[in-house]
Amino acid sequence: MHLYFIRHGESTSNYGDLITGQQDVPLTDRGREQARAAGRDIALKGIKIDHIIASSLMRAHDTARLIAHEIGFPEDQIQINDLVIERSFGTLEGQPKGDPATMTDEYIQARGGELDPQIRERVQKLLDSLKDVEGTVLVVSHTGFGRRLRAVVEGIATKDSQNFQNAELTDLGVVSYED
Repeated sequence: MHLYFIRHGESTSNYGDLITGQQDVPLTDRGREQARAAGRDIALKGIKIDHIIASSLMRAHDTARLIAHEIGFPEDQIQINDLVIERSFGTLEGQPKGDPATMTDEYIQARGGELDPQIRERVQKLLDSLKDVEGTVLVVSHTGFGRRLRAVVEGIATKDSQNFQNAELTDLGVVSYED
């Protein structure tokens, strides 16, 4: 299976520089255009997408729908999967972003959020569910999930996996499984 990743387009929380987490916020007009442009870019590059998996949060699901429209992928075949939902930040969600150095796992967990290993476990469950899938898979999700997806696929620490720009296509390469 060939795996691609796209973070959703700009959301209202991104625009407001807020911690979003699992809050369900919409795309901005700019975010919708970013999603359409990503779809046009996929089509222009001649990448055939066989499967689209999207987070149930509207900013990712709407991004997936707009991309699907641009590439001629049937919207009713987009697979909504809560394994690819964004990290929970607990009571920090909706708050202004602070100093990134203070956003440790322990700080986030103390406020009801998810730990890095919990998200990596969701990533592994997703990859395990895709082991028999053939073709090209596009995951439309969030930067927190995407960082861990890239880290697991590349065998690196999460801290070494950089954030994603809104609606930027990332080729994670061929993921294969050995028995």
